[in-house]
Amino acid sequence: MRTRREINSAEWFGEVPDGWNMVPLPRLFMSSKGMTVTRADLVDEGAPVVNYAQVHSKLNNRFGIHEELIKHVPTGMVPKGLKYSEKGSFIFACTSEDLAGCGDCIYNDSERPVNPGGDTLLLSPVDEVENKYLAYLFSTDMWRWQIRRDLIDVKVFHVNQGNLHETYVTVPPCDVQRRIVSYLDERCAAIDDDVKKRQKVIERLKEYKKSLIAHAATKGLDPTAEMKDSDIKWVDQIPSNWQTSKLKALFQITKRIAGVEGLTVLSITQDGIRPKDFSTGKGQFAETYSHYQLVHPGDFAMNHMDLLTGWVDISRYEGVTSPDYRVFSARDLAVSNPSYYLYLFQMCYLNRVFFGSANGVADKGRMRLQTNAFNNFVVPLPPLEEQKRIAAYLDERCVAIDEAISRQEQLIEKLGEYRKSVIHHAVTGKIDCTEA
Repeated sequence: MRTRREINSAEWFGEVPDGWNMVPLPRLFMSSKGMTVTRADLVDEGAPVVNYAQVHSKLNNRFGIHEELIKHVPTGMVPKGLKYSEKGSFIFACTSEDLAGCGDCIYNDSERPVNPGGDTLLLSPVDEVENKYLAYLFSTDMWRWQIRRDLIDVKVFHVNQGNLHETYVTVPPCDVQRRIVSYLDERCAAIDDDVKKRQKVIERLKEYKKSLIAHAATKGLDPTAEMKDSDIKWVDQIPSNWQTSKLKALFQITKRIAGVEGLTVLSITQDGIRPKDFSTGKGQFAETYSHYQLVHPGDFAMNHMDLLTGWVDISRYEGVTSPDYRVFSARDLAVSNPSYYLYLFQMCYLNRVFFGSANGVADKGRMRLQTNAFNNFVVPLPPLEEQKRIAAYLDERCVAIDEAISRQEQLIEKLGEYRKSVIHHAVTGKIDCTEA
């Protein structure tokens, strides 16, 4: 436990307002560990449970529990004597992939009892009190500093009972807590509504971009062009002057093993092909990268192992990527324009077109485009000059759409920062909430 001198210095909170108390967390809550739950244990109906994954979920707003965050396990699986989450309690995630997630929790604001699940800690209130003020306090980086300060130099971010027992909380008078909660509920709801509206704008822009690419890449740019049946199962008609081709006639798969260390390791993500960032500690790491395959600037590289979250891009880098990925290049640039086919391939990911030729488990997203399916995948083959015009048109239009999306994302980020600031100033007494 931290010393009284440390607490009096208010190193994490700042100046404590008159009438507010700084108390150790164990004075207000009893802590207990959640039950062991794996994904295989989950069922459609049974005992309600919240695992650490739900705590970290984007659906968790931290200030209340709702149905989307609740999973189920067989009733007989719940251990005897397990303390369940009741109204006014908190379920904390024990593990986190990064420091920012340390301190993530769910506040149970309902009368429905819920079992704390895998890799969680339950804080049960000693007294039957409303604790939503603390839910707001726990969401702040200011309060979480108490947990994170002991985890900075570790590789695995794990919050245990000891970490929570070492923390303190500020407790305003009950009437002040109610005013703060009322104020923040109203202000945060307005901010959240604004964010949701902007997220819907982003969704519409992304859908428009998908349809724009799909139409241009399969129908061309001339709305008056004469059309014909395509004989491609995922395209009904194409312009009459277009041909079709199997990919193996247009592209050749390459597999050049590096054989040496020291080359730039490239990741294929939905943000494109990028040098792997080893500093985050995320993702898979290999003991040696000498068995990885070479990627040259201008090569296509695709993650064909997961068609749900995978991607394809043209590399701007010299480096290596996983031998499980597919690297390929155009056989004849006089026939196929790489930029046009990049749009076509990315559209096939976005619209799940590749799924029709893939193998795997569709409901789990583990669909793979095997080599034979890739080679025999039939695509439109417009005249080369038309390929170039389509690519140039999409370059211009997609840049404009991406800029519009970026503006909305920046505004959402600013709203998030503003929301954090409002909560911070309210729970520290720096905002007068008496008018709420």
